[in-house]
Amino acid sequence: MTSESFPALASALEAAGFVAWCEPAAEGKPISSLFVMVHVDAAERRYVLQAFDAKEVAAAVLSQVPDLPAGLLQLTLQYPFPVRPATFADTARLLHRLSNLLPIGTFLLAEDEQAVCYRTMIPTDSSGVSAETLVGTLVIIRHFCVECAALIEAVASGEMSLDEAAARASAPPGDSAPKA
Repeated sequence: MTSESFPALASALEAAGFVAWCEPAAEGKPISSLFVMVHVDAAERRYVLQAFDAKEVAAAVLSQVPDLPAGLLQLTLQYPFPVRPATFADTARLLHRLSNLLPIGTFLLAEDEQAVCYRTMIPTDSSGVSAETLVGTLVIIRHFCVECAALIEAVASGEMSLDEAAARASAPPGDSAPKA
């Protein structure tokens, strides 16, 4: 099971400069998780990614878990700012546009939680995922999640329109795109 490798992965992530910790399955929490802080913004908000074994999730929620030859490590990050209900439609459209630019993963809008999330999955084998693969993947995730955060928050809070955000997102670096 992939979650058995979480302590070793946390150590490797720490060695690579991330802050990481594990939480084992427990009463009322049927899955083990690996947490990784990928960023702390100027407002001291922490961007924490949660990794968990998709097979453990399936076992926790399904009555019969299929015996699959490979597993998946799911990586999810919930942004530490809310989405105003009035901006759901524009935020969803922006997330779709940004997701089309990502090399891996996708941005999602969780309306019930009024939150923006990023999610991707990494295929695993019986020994889990290698530390090198996870570190490399997290470097990519950190880059895109941090780079997009201000733009997403501006639309989610209503401070910027979707059109302004789209113009900024498509402007070449150094271009005089509209400022927030």
